[in-house]
Amino acid sequence: MKKFLIAFFAVLTAVAITGCGGGGGVSPLTPPVTPPVTPPTTEPGYLTGSVVSSATGQGVRGVVIRLGTLSATTDSKGAFKLYIGGTEDLPVYFQVDTSAAGAAFPTTTLVTYRSQTYYPDWVDMPIEVLNGTTGDLGTITVTEVTDPNNPPPVPYPSKDTVIIGRVVKASDKKGVSNVRVEFGTVKIYTTKTGAKGYFAVNLGRDAAVLPLFSGGPWPPTFKINTTNAGLSSTLQVQFRGSVVNQDSIPVPDEVLTGQTTALGTITVLDTGGGGGTSPVEPPPPPSF
Repeated sequence: MKKFLIAFFAVLTAVAITGCGGGGGVSPLTPPVTPPVTPPTTEPGYLTGSVVSSATGQGVRGVVIRLGTLSATTDSKGAFKLYIGGTEDLPVYFQVDTSAAGAAFPTTTLVTYRSQTYYPDWVDMPIEVLNGTTGDLGTITVTEVTDPNNPPPVPYPSKDTVIIGRVVKASDKKGVSNVRVEFGTVKIYTTKTGAKGYFAVNLGRDAAVLPLFSGGPWPPTFKINTTNAGLSSTLQVQFRGSVVNQDSIPVPDEVLTGQTTALGTITVLDTGGGGGTSPVEPPPPPSF
């Protein structure tokens, strides 16, 4: 009987304690249910396009499109799909290798792209592709020799002179959009940066850079303005190892002399320190 009373009072005590909690609280012995943490996913990125014959307009199989260390080969319809992940910065030039496309497509002939003629290892990357506006490179035309005894004339690589570059922030190394760029003193060309900070200044067909700065101070400089990008225009920038003001960025000698049209990366010093990045330079041409 004594054991029964002890057990009975123990049950009553437990019921009383449980009822006093109020509000339907969770027992301290039961951990709260927490939804699992799902890591953010990175959508795979692709560049697409096609390569066609100058003679037939049909797709060419076996052409390799190279972007730095990345590459893709065209299928039977001339289409290619190049995986670029989600982290890589694209090079400002790409290469077109026809060495595996057959003898009718010599590697030494020029290619036509966006109504311009290029050497196959030095084709301008469209600025909207660099800025992430589109992933479609479009159509690239390679020369097909249908009669070896009478090859088609090789066109002169006449094209627009397009000065390209990029503006990034020192704090996060990300591109800055809506930065105004002014290039030239005799005639001033203006443009603005896109979503990833890239910009292009089209000087016209076969235009020389040096005459744009004749009669002005030496060395020639160009300007950017970050006011519309939400940054003060008094912030200095780092460019090719030098810290300068936004209105006095030196034009590199190799751009003045036409050896390259790539200015490189302009780093806005929004942290008060350095943090410069390497210039945007073309990748070395592949060995065909």
